[in-house]
Amino acid sequence: MVRRLPRTPIFLALLLLIAALALPLPYVIVEPGEPQNVLGKVEKKSNKRLIEITGVKTFPTSGKLNLTSIYVSSPESKIFGIDVLGAWFDGERSVQPKEVFFPKGVSSQEVDEQNSVDMLNSQEHAKVSALKYLGYEIPEKMIISSITKESPNYKILKNGDEIIELNGIRVTSTTGFKKLLSAVSSPKTSSDQMQLTVLRDGSAEVFKVRTYKIAPMQKVLGLMIESKYQYPFKIKIRLKDVGGPSAGLMFSIGIVEKLRSENLARGRDISGTGTIDAFGNVGPIGGIEEKLIGAARAGSKLFLAPALNCDDIRHIPSGLQVVAVETLREAVAALKSKDLESLPVCG
Repeated sequence: MVRRLPRTPIFLALLLLIAALALPLPYVIVEPGEPQNVLGKVEKKSNKRLIEITGVKTFPTSGKLNLTSIYVSSPESKIFGIDVLGAWFDGERSVQPKEVFFPKGVSSQEVDEQNSVDMLNSQEHAKVSALKYLGYEIPEKMIISSITKESPNYKILKNGDEIIELNGIRVTSTTGFKKLLSAVSSPKTSSDQMQLTVLRDGSAEVFKVRTYKIAPMQKVLGLMIESKYQYPFKIKIRLKDVGGPSAGLMFSIGIVEKLRSENLARGRDISGTGTIDAFGNVGPIGGIEEKLIGAARAGSKLFLAPALNCDDIRHIPSGLQVVAVETLREAVAALKSKDLESLPVCG
């Protein structure tokens, strides 16, 4: 005897399935962006280069050094179950919780603004790291860009003050200043007061400032400090519609390529990604697998990736070699190498 299933449970199950596919979900779709050659033009019909260097001799280049990017759907976009299934099945897009890219309490405009700031900072760090690699001295100025209202120094210091000394000790970099501040404002020290010397309107002035606790083991002055560098010649980077810090490594390599006669690309189509700091250290980024797909689509055979992203890579497109790098120096050495099989790889 064949028993028929009750119609009501089947009907309810179908309703639930339809609802799951039809209701908006708290996700975004991440897909590969189009790689852009940092050695090339801003646009095909434009004569402007993405990296333009003036005031010093530059050298011709051959090949491509592509920065890679991802496209993330807008947080206002309605993502349905059918969209999620489609992304999973095509294998070239991923589905991520919305909070990964758009934290709660932060508007999409604020996220865009932060991405723009991160991009500008990455360009400055790329210039500094490339020029330091090439042996240039790059003086740094530390400018106070904002002061928190909770800070005891809010009415003492001003935006635009240039920090030059702490407790009579000359400071020449943001990193050095932070190390010195950490030493003199240790939670174990009895006094929170110190002397800060700044340049204001061209004159050196000394102020008594105080740290305050923001955590049991952390004292701060409550300042936001912006680094401004003095370059020996002009380097201009033009990039549209891309935000975030992940292009830093490829900007650095592009600058080195233009200022040296070695021809690192050697006619090859090379892609890569990674943040970079002023000392040439390469940091991890998001969307690594989508960037690999974008690079493979563009015809790249070699990809430079942050070593710290290797564990995030589950699939590498066929024919693409992913070389792991931790510094700009390692990245340049990898491009110089004639024995690619000997290089450290991800995957």
